[in-house]
Amino acid sequence: MEIHRVVFSDPAVCHFYCTNTRTEQETREWLIHRKWQVRNEDELGFLAVVRKEDNQIMGLVALQLLVAYWLRLADAPETPFHPLIVELSYAIGQAYQRQGYATEACQAVIEYGFKEMGLSRLTNGVVPENVASSRLCARLGFHQAPNLHPEGTGHVWILDNTMLDTQ
Repeated sequence: MEIHRVVFSDPAVCHFYCTNTRTEQETREWLIHRKWQVRNEDELGFLAVVRKEDNQIMGLVALQLLVAYWLRLADAPETPFHPLIVELSYAIGQAYQRQGYATEACQAVIEYGFKEMGLSRLTNGVVPENVASSRLCARLGFHQAPNLHPEGTGHVWILDNTMLDTQ
């Protein structure tokens, strides 16, 4: 399974994406679980990032619906409920990093989420040590917002859909 080799078996890629590497069987089971988990989430889910010239799988990109027990933003209304967010998620194999593939894939998914789905906001929970991912978020137009939840990571990346204001 190509996605396993490119993403889930590489400790350097997994370090920030899913913490630990997975066996091919664990990857297969996780993908099946995620497919069932998102089957009712309309157009959300994971997509393979594939190079056009040779159909090489380079990684994945996703819009994930999450109940964010770990997140409390300053601009959020007071509520006893955890916020429901859509997170931009991605992992690109080492051989394909720093070549613009992640930027291109994320831009396409963001555009789809904002224009086609009408999402009002995307988030990205990047740990501060992941400098490359933080740079990508900044390139994509995300801004950092403080996470006020005591179990949070200190900040979260936010991208608001400014097209909704003009419609």
